[in-house]
Amino acid sequence: MITLDFNGSEPVNWLIAAILVAMPIVQFWLISRNTTLTVGRKRLRLLLNGLLWLVLVGYVLQIHWKTTSVATHVLVAADDVPASYVRQLKDSLGVSRSFTVADLKESRFDAGKFDSVTVVGQAIEPPVLSQLAGPVLQWIPYYAPDQMQTIGWKGVVWKGELQKVVGGIQSSRKQILKINYAGQTLDSLELHEGFNAFALQFPAFSQGRTATELVLGGKTIDTVRFFTRATRPLSYQFVLDNPDFESKTLADWLGQKGNSVQLTTTVSKDVSNSLAINQARGTSKKLNPDILITDPANAANPLIKKAVADGKSVLFINFTNPETETRVINQALSSNWKVRKVSNETSIAVGKDLNALPYRLANPVNQIAVAHYPVAVQKNVGKIGVSLLSETYPLKLSGDSVAYERSWNTILAQLQPSFKNNIQVEAPLVKGERGVIRFNAFSAKPARVRIGRDFAEVTHSPINDLSADVPYLFSQTGWQSVQDSVEVYVSEPGSTLIKSRLVSQYIQAHSKYQTLAGAVRQQAGPDGRTARTLESRLPDWVWLLAFLLCFTALWVEPKFV
Repeated sequence: MITLDFNGSEPVNWLIAAILVAMPIVQFWLISRNTTLTVGRKRLRLLLNGLLWLVLVGYVLQIHWKTTSVATHVLVAADDVPASYVRQLKDSLGVSRSFTVADLKESRFDAGKFDSVTVVGQAIEPPVLSQLAGPVLQWIPYYAPDQMQTIGWKGVVWKGELQKVVGGIQSSRKQILKINYAGQTLDSLELHEGFNAFALQFPAFSQGRTATELVLGGKTIDTVRFFTRATRPLSYQFVLDNPDFESKTLADWLGQKGNSVQLTTTVSKDVSNSLAINQARGTSKKLNPDILITDPANAANPLIKKAVADGKSVLFINFTNPETETRVINQALSSNWKVRKVSNETSIAVGKDLNALPYRLANPVNQIAVAHYPVAVQKNVGKIGVSLLSETYPLKLSGDSVAYERSWNTILAQLQPSFKNNIQVEAPLVKGERGVIRFNAFSAKPARVRIGRDFAEVTHSPINDLSADVPYLFSQTGWQSVQDSVEVYVSEPGSTLIKSRLVSQYIQAHSKYQTLAGAVRQQAGPDGRTARTLESRLPDWVWLLAFLLCFTALWVEPKFV
C-alpha cells in the first residue's frame, strides 16, 4: 500500500502545494504559446516537464509503502548457557532456530538474514556482539543457580561509617547469605528459594584497604573490597541524672577507642559533676560534643535542646516506659516517635545475652532503622536516636567483647556527624569502563585530580562549588591511589556480573543508535505467527539520480533542433 506524507497543520506546506499545482499550468501555458516549436517538440517538452513535476511532487510528499511478511527471529546463546534452557526459551518464544557463540566466531551465522535476534547469556565478547549490528536485538541474561545477578557497595567509606552491600541473587534453596571479615560474620540474612533482593550492612571498623567475603551456604561467591579512611576522634558527652553501669561501661569503651568522653551528672539543682576521659590537660571543661547520650528524662534539658537545634546527634538510652517517655521526647524536640507493645513479658531477646523492652518502633518517612536492633534514628535539624535495648554491658561481663563492639558500632554509625573532604565511589569499578569519583564538601577546588600515575580533569557542580565529579576510564586493575590519600579497587572484566553489564550497555547503545532502512513493527499475523510490517521509502540517492536525469534531459532537448 502506497501512502503520502502531508502535514496540513503547517502553513508552509499549503504554500508548497499551491506552487506544485500552479507549476504544470504555467508550464503548459508557456510551451503552448511558443510558436517556434513544432507539435512534436511541444509534446516532448511537455512530457519532460511533466516528468520533472512528478519527481518533484514525489520528493515533497515522500512516497512510502508498507509490506507485511512473517518476521524471522533467532536465538544466539552464550557458551555457558545449558542446551535445556535454550530449548525452553525456543518453545516459549516460538523460535525455530538457534546459534551459539562458536557459530558466530566460525562465520556460520549471517545476522542480515534475520529481522531480530535474542541474545541469551552474557559470556559474549564485544567483537562477537559487533556481528549482530543489523537486526533488532533483545537480551535475556542467564544466571546459574546461586549466582550473583547484581551487586554494589561504597568503594570508599569513613571509619565507623555504615557500609551497605546491596544486590540480587537467584537462590536454589533456603540458605544463609552472610558477609565475613577474618572469619567473623558482620551481617547475614536468610534467602528463600527463587530470586532475592538483599541488603547487608555493617560499620566499617578497619582502616585502609579492606576485603570482606560474601558467603552463600558456606561457599565464598564474591569479594567486597573497599577503602576505609581514618577519621578524627569524636567527642561524646553523657548527660545523666544518675550514673549507671550501662552508661559507665559505654563511656569507658568509647574512651578506649580514642574518643573524648565527658560524663555530666546532675548532683542537685544547678549543680553538676563532670568526669572527662581522653581530654587534654589545660583545655576547657566546656566540651563541644559531636554526639550526646542521655536518658528520656533529660529531653527538655537546655543542653539537649540546643544540641539538636545546632544539628548535633543525640541518643536516648535507658528507657523504662517507652510509651510515656517517647511522648516526652516528642514534646521537647518536635520529633514523632511512636511505639507499640508486642509482648507482655518484661523483656524480649534480640540476640545472645542481649535483651530489649517489649516494644516496637513505628517507621515514619524521616526515620532510619538500625538493622537487627530495636534502635532507630530520626533526622530533623539534628539526628535523634532512640534505643530500646535494656542493657548491653552483660556482653562485656560475659567476655563477648566482639558482640558488644559490633552492637555499638552499628548503632553509633547512624549518628556520626558529616565529615569534610568526602570521596564517594560506586563499586565495583571495572577495568576498561568509565567510573565516576565524586568529591563533596572539599575546601579547595582543584582543577585536576591525581589517579595513580595519571591526572583527571575535575567537573565542578554548577549548583554547589564544593562538589565535583571526576569521570575516569580505568586501564589497570588492583588498588589505584586517588590524591595519594585514598585508594579504589579496580576489578578484572571477567566476572559474570561485569560481563552482564557490558552486554546490557551494548544492547542499550544498539537500540539507541540503530539505523535501519525502514521502521519495523512486529505484530501477530492471522495464523498466530509473529508478522512484521516494513515501512519503506526511496533512498536519497534515488531522488538525486531522478532529478539529475530530468534536468539533463531538459538541458539536452533544446540542443537537438
